[in-house]
Amino acid sequence: EASGKFVAYGAQGQRGVEMAVEAFGGTVAGHKIEILTRDIQSTNQGTVSAMTDLLEKEKTDFVIGPITSGLVAAAVPAWRQRKPLWIVPGSSAPAFEEAIANEPMVFHTYPWAYHYHEGAAKALAAAIGKGKKVAFLYTDGSYGRSQIDVAKDLYTEAGFQVVASELVRENSTDMSPVLQKIRVAKPDVLVGIVQTTDAIVLAKQVHVGKLGIPYLVGTAYPQLQLWSEAVGEAANGWIGATTYLPGMEAPADAKYPKLFPAMKTWEAAFRKKYSREPEFLDVTVYTSTAMLLLAVERAGGPDKDKVAKELKNLGVSTLLGDAGFIRTKGGAVNQAFADMVIFQRDGDKFVTVFPKAFVNGKLKPIPN
Repeated sequence: EASGKFVAYGAQGQRGVEMAVEAFGGTVAGHKIEILTRDIQSTNQGTVSAMTDLLEKEKTDFVIGPITSGLVAAAVPAWRQRKPLWIVPGSSAPAFEEAIANEPMVFHTYPWAYHYHEGAAKALAAAIGKGKKVAFLYTDGSYGRSQIDVAKDLYTEAGFQVVASELVRENSTDMSPVLQKIRVAKPDVLVGIVQTTDAIVLAKQVHVGKLGIPYLVGTAYPQLQLWSEAVGEAANGWIGATTYLPGMEAPADAKYPKLFPAMKTWEAAFRKKYSREPEFLDVTVYTSTAMLLLAVERAGGPDKDKVAKELKNLGVSTLLGDAGFIRTKGGAVNQAFADMVIFQRDGDKFVTVFPKAFVNGKLKPIPN
């Protein structure tokens, strides 16, 4: 995803891979590490072409990425042709979880949609009480459609009353008609199940429209630097869910401290290399790549089956927590890093509100 609407995700993925290869010194199990990258141009066609090329022409046995739900879904048929060991550090869509159920060569290192919405709904219910009204705005692509039913169920279970559920087209430049419908419903909470450029449009038009909704919830975008820079003051007050925020505490792994150092140490190295703050996919892709390379090292070489066995049983402490892969309720065989941190933006700061171990503030309604 080096070009197109998801370029920000691709840039983070590239940086994460680079840092992991550098941590290994460029070699693993006596082999030079060769990274093959393909720009899928943020399109389904580009994704299929890239996956096919890597598997059929390059005979690749290990694949990392892509990131976003729709593009990951598009890659599944091509992946099935050879079934390499596939690490997916993105895609929260339940449809993908269903598609790769019982597949031992797929390692998912990112939360599913229900992890996002479950944590946010619980945090909001605890902060503002049950019986409040919630509205949803979601896109017509894979990302929005695959999450909406899960989101509504989880917010209902948390004690909310669903008063609106509105669909918008991906890449829409005007969401104001739908937002006005939501405004009439007078929700206490608006949940935007959208991505990247759609999230920018949504935040700007919610801000300009002065909808009077006190709590605004996003999925993967409120923590993104690109999003916050694009929307400016409209970012203030948005609530998000993530596996990583700058400044989070994570100790070094006792056995592999150079590969999995303390979070502060890794962040300092990242800043020195890239002259910027790391974002959640920088951390996720670094961790995923380092885990794969460590599994190759333990397996004594790039035998796919041996590497898969080692990866599943790494037993290390990473930047994102323990690297234990478990089966999920949706049937994914290898799932890691599902714990979510719920936060709210306060200017350029992040106030963590859930879970209790990370809480450093309280949710506040957006002034209207």
